[in-house]
Amino acid sequence: MDRRGFLKLGLLSTAALTTVGITGTLVGCSSTVPEADWKILQPQDRVFFSRVAPVMLKGCLPEDAMAQQMAITNMLSNIDQALFNLGPHSQKQMKDLFMLLDMKITRGLTTGIWGSWENASDADIDQFLNRWRDSSLALLRLAYNGLNKLMVATWYGQPAAWQAVQYPGPPYADVLVTHSMPEK
Repeated sequence: MDRRGFLKLGLLSTAALTTVGITGTLVGCSSTVPEADWKILQPQDRVFFSRVAPVMLKGCLPEDAMAQQMAITNMLSNIDQALFNLGPHSQKQMKDLFMLLDMKITRGLTTGIWGSWENASDADIDQFLNRWRDSSLALLRLAYNGLNKLMVATWYGQPAAWQAVQYPGPPYADVLVTHSMPEK
């Protein structure tokens, strides 16, 4: 490659990267500051989890609509706190996953759901989850496992979920479990 070809390649690459960056900003890929009560989750992330939770946790959530919504809201708060407590690298990976699931083109290509999460049917969400869980691509299986573990841990970590698995709660919850060492 001669000098002129190298310069043309550099200019074309710069133009392409600039176009992708501007497009990402226009479609909402730029990082935004979360709302006051939220540390990590953006509104669109909360919509995603609100729609996926009843499918992923089918049979575990309360049947009453009000109780279910309250349980999902508590779970969202726990997810936000759990993500906030992750290291910067893991937080970035989760934010990248959320961005992939939020952008229409990448959501459609990777999940098969071309419309918004609010309008996705339970059957479509179940199909997407099963496809990711059973995928031959390790990256999709990893993303599924990350979402599944995050959702299950934050759901079963709250007292409202304990009755369904017949967990009576921590023994001696009001007593300090560890004892201080006697001074010498």
